[in-house]
Formats: sequence, structure tokens, C-alpha cells
Amino acid sequence: MKITSLSSTRAQLYAALIACILGLTLSNTAVKADTSYVQAKTAQGIVKGEHLKSGINAFRGIRYAAPPVGALRFKAPEAPEAWAGTYNALEFPPACPQTLTEDDTEIKYDPISEDCLGLNIWTPGVDHKKRPVMVWIHGGGFVVGATSSNWYNGQHLANRGDVVVVSINYRMGAWGFLALGLLGDERYAESANVALLDQIASLKWVKDNIENFGGDPNNVTIFGESAGAASVGDLLAMPQSADLFHKAILQSGGPLRDAGRTERAIKLTKRFMELAGAKTADDLQALSMEDLLHVQEKLFSEGGDLGVFGHIVDGVVLKEAPHRTIAAGKGHRVPVLIGTTFEEMRYFATAEDLGITRKPKELLLKQMTDIAGDKAQYIIDAYRAEYPEWGDTVIQIASDVALRLPAIDLAADMYKMQPVYMYLFTYRSNSTHKSYGGSHAMEIPFVFGVINEPNVQVFTGDDPRRAEIANNTMDIWASFARNGDPDTPATPDWATYDTEQRQTMEIGPEIRLVSDPMSAQRRAWGETRASVEQSWSLMGND
Repeated sequence: MKITSLSSTRAQLYAALIACILGLTLSNTAVKADTSYVQAKTAQGIVKGEHLKSGINAFRGIRYAAPPVGALRFKAPEAPEAWAGTYNALEFPPACPQTLTEDDTEIKYDPISEDCLGLNIWTPGVDHKKRPVMVWIHGGGFVVGATSSNWYNGQHLANRGDVVVVSINYRMGAWGFLALGLLGDERYAESANVALLDQIASLKWVKDNIENFGGDPNNVTIFGESAGAASVGDLLAMPQSADLFHKAILQSGGPLRDAGRTERAIKLTKRFMELAGAKTADDLQALSMEDLLHVQEKLFSEGGDLGVFGHIVDGVVLKEAPHRTIAAGKGHRVPVLIGTTFEEMRYFATAEDLGITRKPKELLLKQMTDIAGDKAQYIIDAYRAEYPEWGDTVIQIASDVALRLPAIDLAADMYKMQPVYMYLFTYRSNSTHKSYGGSHAMEIPFVFGVINEPNVQVFTGDDPRRAEIANNTMDIWASFARNGDPDTPATPDWATYDTEQRQTMEIGPEIRLVSDPMSAQRRAWGETRASVEQSWSLMGND
């Protein structure tokens, strides 16, 4: 499978991430004739779901907002309308607009529609037992993804943890992030961050309705991976999301760290309009979804600083960079579970063949000097001492710069204000397909317990220890959602994070609590940290 090719290193990084997370079989199949059904009440009307053989009840494609089409395109979500009769919540919502190539080997989301703001619920019982609620925000570089991926099938986690699992779609790419308001059109003041507002709208729907699905609206955990974790991080800082969730899990991602993306977003929006032949937002509104997808594809093909969407400080939805809000103690003080995989960037070195492991030594030194100045060689040597193979050295440096060190920094900024738990997911794939190792997204199949899906096994391999690891991982996530403490019978006493002990739970074939894992490498960096731009530079060989 391949994703639309972007010429910039940054675009390649996102494309690789997308392929990793979203090269998946869809499970949006028609309901069989012998399916049994179950009903639940919502504020908008009655919904009919499916009672699965596992005993879990699944409701798919419930609208949490009005269709963001026509005059609502690029605008904040509005409440869904009520319906008469019974709504058949049996099919996943359409994927939100996104661009994929015409590669015959690629599995495509079908259908794709602007009318995509739906959510799915897996619950052990349509009752009033007030189970913990876990709301999943998918990744995909803010440009692709959908809840219909079988990697996000919530029934196993719901069943094992006795929790209610919810997954949501949200607008992406141009639909979720065009900064039209920053170009002076006040009608679209929130357009640069409507994806975040979609997520907040879904959480409001959950708060208002989840009790009728056996969930507790006062015990909601948001969790996400990569771009989903970035969203979780931003939601932690937003006043608009107050009281909508009570715990947060960030898997391989974190909140926006600075305001530097804003100018680039304005530049990107202007270029998008040029490629569309549009002088005003009204001109964009006149174009079809297919027209806009074509423009987005052309934008991605240009490379450079263009072609990357994401949250920005717009002064309306986000007043300041969320990481700064959190570090200043102004975020939501809820329990937080934060972590990464063992070697995040292994995927990009193998599956997408970005050549990271073949990076010339002189090039790495130059790139590291741009980040760390005179400390560059000292830092490289610290990694070489632990990972003598050159490719492993580069992988671990890139992984730390992009994700592990920012996760540690976030934990360090939060731990005095709220309970923070840190993990490191150490399972390494034994796949014979490609050398995925302990790559980005490796924990997702274990969190959802979908390790027996054929397309998942291509990624994780067939290590016989996978079932136990999946059960342990689901137990940890569910325990945290239940009471804000990830301890389970399988884990040692899991101490909260602090900057003295830096207690981190390694989750993999072994579960053990480690004080400051990979400490020599962390200490080598000292206070030096890379910007987002610099971390992207490490992914390329130019």
C-alpha cells in the first residue's frame, strides 16, 4: 500500500505514519440476516444497534453533529437534528474527505463523504450500570483515518475491561484546518481548528447520552495515538472541553508546543486557494468535495513547507500553544497516562524506506549540530554506546527527538499538578514481512485486543506472547479509565512520575517498573530540545 507521495521530508514522514496506521481492512460490512438487535435512547431519538456474538452491543454511525456541508463547511459543528422513528446504527459513518492514491493494492475507505461526523459505541450492556467510558481519537497525520478501521474495533476492550468504548470521526486536511478566518473572513473565525471543535462536540454528545448506553458521563477517558494523542494533549488545555472528560491517555504524541505553525498555516491556506482558483471562501464553497480533494492532492505534491495540516494557535479556538497552557498549570488537572513505543521511527526506516538507517554520519552530525550545537557529537556518542549499530543509533535519536523526549517533558511539566503515569511499550514485532520492530503504532492492536486480525499480524508478527501482552495492555488501559490508576494484578506497584525517580512501566513480554529508562541518552540532551522543524529534518537524507 502507498499513500499520496509528498516531496518534502515532512510530508514523507506523515505519509509513512498514515500508511502504518491506516493500511487496514475496513469492517464496515453489511449486517447478516441472523443478526440480533438492541435499541437505546438518545437525545435525538431511538437508535438500533447490533448484539454481537461476543455479548457486546455495537452501535455504529450515530450522528453527534449536523452534517458539515453546504454553508456549514469549514465552520464549527452544530448540534444534530432529532429524527422520527428508529435510526439504524448498523454501519460505520463514512470516512471524512481524504486523499489516497489509485494504487490497486491499497484498501480504500468507502464511502468517503463530507457528511462524516459520526461515532460508534461498543458497550457490554444497554443499561444504567455507569461503566467507565473510553473515547478514542484516531491518528493519521491529521489528513487521513476513520473509525471504520478494524484496528479500532472496540468490542474486545469493552468486553475485557467492562467499559464502554466510543470512537469518533473528525474533519481532517483542508476541511479541518484551513485558516480562512486568519485571512480576514470572520464567518470562518474558527476554521483553522474545527477538527478540535468536532472532537469537543463528540464529547458533549457522549456526556449527554452515554448513560443510556451503560456508561458513566462523569467517568470519561479520552485516548488517542499520534495525531489522536496530539488532539488529546490539546483538549487537556482547552477551556471549551472542561468537564467533558476526566482522564487522558496520550500514545506517542502530545499537545502543540509552540505557535510557530500559525504563519505556515496562513501560507498553506493562501496556496490552497491559489491552486483552487479561489479568491474568497465563497469560491471554495462553490467547489465539490472531489474538486477540493484534487486541490489538496496538488498541494501535497508541491512539498516544501506546504502540505501539512494540524492545530494552530489562532487566537480563537486556541489562545496559546496548549503545552504552554498545561505547563503553566492552566490545563485540566486530571490523571494522565503518557508513553511511547520502544523505537518509534523504526517504521519509517523500513516500511517507507526513508533511508534513516543509511543516513551518512556526516549528515547526522550536521543535522544534530543544527539542534544541539557543540553538544551534537557528545549526544550521538551517548546513543552509540547503547546502540552500536549505526542504523539503531539513528533510529533511537530520531525517536527520542520526535516523540519520547517530548513525552518526558510533558510528564515533567504536569506531575506536580496531577497524577501522571509513564509507560514504554517494548514489544518488538517478529514479522517476516518487514522489520517493524518496536515501531510507531505497535501498541494499538494490543490496546484494542485485535491481534488476531490477519492484517494486524502482518505488522505485529505471530509471537505467541502476543495474547498475554494484549490482555495485560487492555487491563492497564481499562484500570486507568476506571479509577485513574493503571495498576493491575500483572503490574508492579506503579508509582506516579516525578523528575527524581522517573518511574516508567515497560509493557511488553515483561512488565516491569524501571527508573529513568534510557537515562544516559536523556541526560546527554540536558536542556537541549529540538523544534518540530528540526525533528522532521532527522527523517530525511537531504
